[in-house]
Amino acid sequence: MKFGFRKSTLVKLGLILLLVAVAPFLVPFTLEFIIVADLMGLEALIVFLFAYGKSIFNSLRLRVEEFSNHIVHTVRLVSELYMFKPSIFVGHATVSSIAMVLACSVLLACAAWVPVMLMSSVYMT
Repeated sequence: MKFGFRKSTLVKLGLILLLVAVAPFLVPFTLEFIIVADLMGLEALIVFLFAYGKSIFNSLRLRVEEFSNHIVHTVRLVSELYMFKPSIFVGHATVSSIAMVLACSVLLACAAWVPVMLMSSVYMT
């Protein structure tokens, strides 16, 4: 059985199917999108999407900015640790580099580096 749909009907049907697939992300606006597509046409739907897309973009931008602020604060906290202070870090980097060169084994270098870090944390703090 062959159905004879017009092009506009197929476009509306395709938009409805697409909106049903995207509905979990645009739940409050899905019904309005379908009504706009049916009553006003595809051009009005695109304008409607841009209008709502701006608020969605702004909220996404704020979330990304908040995430980057959390990353910056975490890096600041980590940089204040005793092992990243210049005098301690240089000593640890030197010892671990020498251990890597002499041992040629990451496991052995870590075995030599971790006790040095633990001992310096006891004596330096």
